[in-house]
Amino acid sequence: MQDILRKTSEDKRRGTAGIYSIILIVLISSIMLLGSGGETDTDLILEFDPVLLLVVQGFTSILIFIGIPLVFIGVFLKIGMKDFFPRISWITAAMTFLIAICSMIVISVIGEWNLNLDFGNSDFANWARASEDQLKILTEHLTNFTSFGHFILAFFIVAVIPGIGEELLFRGLIQNNLRIALKNHHIAIWLTGFIFAAIHLQFFGLAPRMFLGVLFGYLYHWSGKLTIAMLAHLINNGMAIIVLYLAQQGTIEISPEEMEQAAPWPALLIFGCMGVYLMVKFKERFSSTNE
Repeated sequence: MQDILRKTSEDKRRGTAGIYSIILIVLISSIMLLGSGGETDTDLILEFDPVLLLVVQGFTSILIFIGIPLVFIGVFLKIGMKDFFPRISWITAAMTFLIAICSMIVISVIGEWNLNLDFGNSDFANWARASEDQLKILTEHLTNFTSFGHFILAFFIVAVIPGIGEELLFRGLIQNNLRIALKNHHIAIWLTGFIFAAIHLQFFGLAPRMFLGVLFGYLYHWSGKLTIAMLAHLINNGMAIIVLYLAQQGTIEISPEEMEQAAPWPALLIFGCMGVYLMVKFKERFSSTNE
């Protein structure tokens, strides 16, 4: 990973990193909780133009996931933004693409398990299920593509902005600070992965999102290049949008329900083995080179 506290004296680094971690986690948690407060009338949402709603969502995501890191980097860290966007080779990009695809296949079984969890009839369970159902309706409304331009806009807002902004915030800032504060990169990666998943407030998708966050965290840790985690995140989100668009165009035959199901066991085995092999080679690549 990167030394984002290089302008902080050695004796203050751990304490400073701990304070920065708390500030970022509390700030982003508060914003997400405030944004989710209260029930939204689904019928009212469906009356709005999905393109307009996407634009609003895009501006909100930019403000939260790019605006906050930019201010934090400029005010607290006082380092250049270019440090978070190193160039990568085509070979590394290709390996990242394949790892991301393999992870999508393998994590699908965790996603199906998490989606079908039974939390009973508690207040939390009812709230979590109602929130999930409402989000599903909103997502279907936003991604009911009316044109190719609508698809491109959705791809930018659902894949590009989160790929850049969420990785800049969670891996670039929070994971880095936790690593310094806790002096253990494994704990930092897994804790950041959990925070990344929990802050989305989608508890029927918490487990797969956490494992994705952990994957992004290790790719960043092994390589020291945040752009790799950004690319993997973009591919994960972008492929879902592309498959959905192609399904709506009739190019491929797959329903939204089928997209939530686990991949067949032969595919899980093949892509699982391929993914492990690629990650081993990926780690070796950056252990032996200074790409």
